Amino acid sequence: MNMKAAYLLFSICLVLLGASCSEKAGAELPAPGQGCVTFAIDTPHTRAEVDDEQYPWTRCAIRIYKHTVVDGEPRKELIRRYNSRRELPEALWLLTGDYSIAVELGDAAEASFDRPFYRGEQAFTIAQGATTVEVECRVANTIVKVVYDPTIAATFKESYSTTVAFDQSTGWETAASVSGPHLSFDKTATGYFLLPEETSTLDWYFCGSGEKDGAPLELKTTGSKAIEATPGLCYELKLKYSKDLGGFLDFTLTLDESLDEIDDSITFVPNPQIAGVGFDMGEPQRFDSAPLAFTVASIGDMERVRIEVAGTTYEVPATTAPENANGITVACADEANLTVTLGARFFAQLPGGDNALQITAIDRDGGEGEKTLTVRTSGALAPTPDPWFDDLKWRACILRAATAATLEYRYQGETEWSTAELMQTDDDIYTTPQPLARIGTKCAYRLLLDGVPTGAVQDIAYPQGPQVYNAGFEIWTGSSPLLPYMSENSDQWWDTGNHGSSTLNVNVTTKANDARPGSSGTTSAKLQSQKVAMLGIGKFAAGNIFVGKYLATDGTDGVIGFGKPFAFTYRPRALRFWYKGTAGTVDNPGGSVGNGDSDVNQVYICLCKMEGPHIVATKRSDTFLDFAANHKTMPYCTSLDGKSSTNDRSDGHIIAWAEWNNTQSLAEWTEITLDLHYNEEYEGEVPTYLMLTASASKYGDYFAGSTSSTMYLDDMELVY
Repeated sequence: MNMKAAYLLFSICLVLLGASCSEKAGAELPAPGQGCVTFAIDTPHTRAEVDDEQYPWTRCAIRIYKHTVVDGEPRKELIRRYNSRRELPEALWLLTGDYSIAVELGDAAEASFDRPFYRGEQAFTIAQGATTVEVECRVANTIVKVVYDPTIAATFKESYSTTVAFDQSTGWETAASVSGPHLSFDKTATGYFLLPEETSTLDWYFCGSGEKDGAPLELKTTGSKAIEATPGLCYELKLKYSKDLGGFLDFTLTLDESLDEIDDSITFVPNPQIAGVGFDMGEPQRFDSAPLAFTVASIGDMERVRIEVAGTTYEVPATTAPENANGITVACADEANLTVTLGARFFAQLPGGDNALQITAIDRDGGEGEKTLTVRTSGALAPTPDPWFDDLKWRACILRAATAATLEYRYQGETEWSTAELMQTDDDIYTTPQPLARIGTKCAYRLLLDGVPTGAVQDIAYPQGPQVYNAGFEIWTGSSPLLPYMSENSDQWWDTGNHGSSTLNVNVTTKANDARPGSSGTTSAKLQSQKVAMLGIGKFAAGNIFVGKYLATDGTDGVIGFGKPFAFTYRPRALRFWYKGTAGTVDNPGGSVGNGDSDVNQVYICLCKMEGPHIVATKRSDTFLDFAANHKTMPYCTSLDGKSSTNDRSDGHIIAWAEWNNTQSLAEWTEITLDLHYNEEYEGEVPTYLMLTASASKYGDYFAGSTSSTMYLDDMELVY
C-alpha cells in the first residue's frame, strides 16, 4: 500500500566551519575538527507560528547521539537531550563524525482518544561544507475510528458501546475480559493505540440495550479482522443495525484523511448471510428426491448467487425465476432477501458420492458471503485420481432402495451399453467385482436404478500403461558380446549373461529372425543353455535375459544387478508373452536337479519396493532368489561398485509376483499369461522397481541344467 504518514518536519541546518555560523553564534571560529550545527524547526501543516504551550509540543524530547565503533562493535552514545524547543541552543559545536537526532512528541500512552504520539529519527554527518537534515516525525500510533450509523442510536436507546482491543483469544465474550491496549467507544470517535509489531488482529465487542418491535432487545456480538500494526494506518469500524440479520458490523479498512492519508484503501463490506432451510449447512446432506433450499439475507441489495460444484459454475441473478434448465429456482422476498432451491434436475448432473457445493452470495455493494455444503448423491462415482489404488474398478453411490441396481459401461467406438453387477463394499458405496477399465481407451459408465439412469455419466480416458522398452527384442547391438540394446545410458533395459560367456567366444542369448505370429516386429530372443569352455576349462551357462544390468565378471562367475526403476501408474494384473522351445534332460547336475531330470524353463516377474537392484553373485548361493521359500522379502544394493557390490539393505519387499516353470517342449509359438499375486500386507504401497527375468535353465545360477534347453521369447507385455 502506498502511504504518506502525517508528519512534523524538523529542518536542521548543519554548517561546518562557516563564517555565518560563527557570526550568528557570536563566537570565534572553532578549533580544527569541529563543526557548528544550528537548528530550525518547522511544521509544514500549520501556517501559523507553533505554540509551545499546545499539545503535542508540551511533551517534547529531542536527543542527539554520537555514533562510534569500539573494538569492532558499533556504539551509540547520548550526548545531548532537550525537553522542549526552547531548550535547543541556537548553535551547537560538535566534533566531526557521525550522529543522529531522535525526536518524540506527545504522550506514549497505550491507548488514548485525543493524544496521538509522534516519533522520528535521522542520521547525519558532521563534515566540511553545509548539510541540511530533515527529520520526519510520523504518527507512531495505529488509529481506530468507530463510526455509529444512525440505526444504532435509534435501536439501542438505553445504551450501547464498542470495546476495541487487539489479539484477543478465541471466546472473548465480555468487555471486562479484555487485555492489552483497548478503548470503549460510546459514540463516534477516534482512538490512538501504541501496538507491538507482532499484533495481528483487531477485535471488538459490541453491547447494546434497546427495543425491537415493542420487546426488550439485548445484543452482544464480537468480531475480528486481521491487520498490520503499521504506524499511521487508520482502521474504521462502522456499526449498522439490520433488523433482518439481527445486527451486523460493517468493517472498513481505510487511511484517515484528517491525517493527510488519502491514498489506497481496502474495504471489507457486509457479507450476505446464507442458511439452509430446515437443515444445518455445516452437516453433510443426502439428496434422494426432496429438493434442497437455502436463504440469502443481506444488508445491501442482492445482485446474484454463484453455485460451484463438480467443476461447473452456475450464475443465478437475484430475481424471482421459475426452475430453469439446470434445476435452480429463485424466490425473492425483497431486494435483500431471497431463497434458492436446488431440485432433482440439478443433482442429476452431479457424479455420485460426496460433492462439495460452494455457494457465494454477492450484493450490489460488492459484499460476498460464502458457504460450502457437502451433498451426497446417487450415481456413478468419478474414477479415483490414483489408478494404482483404484485397481481400475468402477464404483457407484446408491442412497435409496431399488429392485435392480447395475452399472452400465461403454468403450470408445461402441454404440451399445454393457451391464456389470455391483457389490456393496461400504456405506452407500457399490463396486464392480472385477476391473472393467481398458487401458489406452476412453470409457463411459453410469448407474441404473430400476432401469433408469441416475446421476451423471462418467467419462474417463485411460492412457496406455507403462511397458518395458524393447520388449519385442527388435534392438540388438555388437557381436561379442551381443547385447539387447543400443546405448547403455538411453535404452539399456535388458541385459544378458553374454558379457561373461563372450570371454570364451560364446553368446548364450542371441537374436532370432523368428517372430511370433501377428507380431509387428521381425525378431525374437533365443536363449540357449550350453557348456562354455576353452581348453577343457569352463562352466555350464544358461541362456538368459533379464531387466537389469550385468555388472562384472569375476573369474568364471558373474555379478548381476536384477531390476530397474519403473514408473508404475496402473496396477498390472498379469504378464503376457509368447514362447516356444525345449526343456531338455539335465546333463549338468546341481542345485535341485540331477542327471536325467527334466530341465525347467523359467520366467518370473517381481514388483518390488526398494531403492536399488538385487545383486546376484554366481559364486555365492546366498545371493540367489528362492521363490519356493519366500515371495516377500527382497534384499537390494544401494551402492553399486561392480563385482564387489553386495545387498546392503534388507528392507526391500515384493509387492506382487508371478512365476512360470515349464518342463514341456512346445514347437509352436504359444501365448502365455501369468496372473500377478499381490501380497496383502503391502496393499497400501506402490512398487518402485521391476524385476523380469527369463532363463532356459531355471537352476543356471548353480551352473546346472541341460545343454539341450532352448527358449524363444517375443513380445513381453504387462497386462493392466
